[in-house]
Amino acid sequence: MLIGNPPVELPEPPLTSGSLALREWAEGDVRTLVEGCGDPLTARYTSVPIPYTPEDARRFISFGRSPTALPLAVVSGDDLAQVLGGVGLHAVSLTRRRAEIGYWTAPWARGGGVAQEALELLSTWALGPLGLQRLDLYAEPENDGSQRVAERAGYKRGALVRSGIALRGRRYDVIRFTLLR
Repeated sequence: MLIGNPPVELPEPPLTSGSLALREWAEGDVRTLVEGCGDPLTARYTSVPIPYTPEDARRFISFGRSPTALPLAVVSGDDLAQVLGGVGLHAVSLTRRRAEIGYWTAPWARGGGVAQEALELLSTWALGPLGLQRLDLYAEPENDGSQRVAERAGYKRGALVRSGIALRGRRYDVIRFTLLR
């Protein structure tokens, strides 16, 4: 039996669908992170600080990746500097073979299928080469867009989890979606 949680390695080769790629966040992404995470819709449904500052972005880039988290930038397949959003695994347990997954799309990239494509790309890798057997995704009941993305990506709607997440000192109900290997 393994004790502890080994670090999550970056996908190798990097994940790409052709039109999108997932890569590690870089120092050059600070301005775009501030713009994307400063968007009211992104801030409402994620745990980003409000207001989201360049220092917050630098801290996230430096310390976001850990043994239990793998945050990735969603970028254009044609221009790896063009950030379209973010997707990532968190609460990763390689020993239990499960994780949670989340995503956000920058305002300038919404409506074109970016979130679904990025979610499918990371989910396929996580349930394949990474070796996980279960991915959980949580969406607030009012976040219809996120729920549609999850269902179109093959996630099965589960139970309403009362007070399932805490954001900025308040608890919110969430709907759990699950994808199994």
